[in-house]
Amino acid sequence: MSRTDEIYKRALAKTKIPLLVLDNNWHKLFTQTDETPEIRKLEKKLNELLKEQGKSNTEQKKLKACKRKLMDEIIQLADRYGGSMDEAIEREMDRHRRLVEECNGRLEQLQENTDDNEEEIEETNYQLMLKTMELCYKRLEENRKEIEYYEDWIKKAREELKENIVRKQEREESTFELYTYMHNIFGRDVIDIFDMHYHPENYRRKKKEDGYIE
Repeated sequence: MSRTDEIYKRALAKTKIPLLVLDNNWHKLFTQTDETPEIRKLEKKLNELLKEQGKSNTEQKKLKACKRKLMDEIIQLADRYGGSMDEAIEREMDRHRRLVEECNGRLEQLQENTDDNEEEIEETNYQLMLKTMELCYKRLEENRKEIEYYEDWIKKAREELKENIVRKQEREESTFELYTYMHNIFGRDVIDIFDMHYHPENYRRKKKEDGYIE
């Protein structure tokens, strides 16, 4: 175990980490970022371990039910025949006892496997959590940098927009003043002639506004 793992495990000792592959919110994380090969590998391993645990739990339940049934049958055999049991009954009792012992042996083995399996599930889930956090914080950092970039871009764009609005207003004022002075000096007829030459579109628009052309 690495030094980093030891630090995390001590810090998280009292924290219950959910089984990530069974948590819908964990799966939703990957609508925001892609799974890494490491995460996919751990996810697959954890699913397989949980499947094994499920099979073991099912078998234990069946064995316990079978054991209860055998014990009930032993009691029934003993009650029915009391102390006058013949060899056939003895053999049947022995068979039941043997089957009970086999159930006990298999249950003990399954419990040992379950304990080992649970430890491996916990460790795999822990490693999956670390890789998930590593991926998410990497994406968060990428998002932070992009947010800063766009904030800076928007700030500059706003400043440039303000400057361009002022420049536009200055040009409009300059244009108005130029036309005013030119009209005052040369008169409308002369200005129209030069407008036709230098700015035919402006000339047509002004004429249309004045109602001279359709």
